[in-house]
Amino acid sequence: MLGVLDTGADFTTIPNTTVRTLRLRQISSVRIRNADGSERESPVYVADLEFERLSFPAVSVVGSELPIALVGRDILNELVAGFDGPALTFSLARVGPPP
Repeated sequence: MLGVLDTGADFTTIPNTTVRTLRLRQISSVRIRNADGSERESPVYVADLEFERLSFPAVSVVGSELPIALVGRDILNELVAGFDGPALTFSLARVGPPP
């Protein structure tokens, strides 16, 4: 699944199509304010995530109509990122040991 790092997102989101494919069970809901200022109630699920060789077991994710995942500050706060603009590369590492 394609995803982007979104430093403006409080929560990590995954596409609702992925939620349906994986048959994730909704555990709660959360009120979300979109970038345009609109608000809506969104379902919350638990999923195991992995990217850049880093694992994030049993994290809460919000279902989204977007076709890509947004990795929000709930996960980014656990990471240190290095960006090399001219080389168009980045690296991620955990701030501390894995949970």
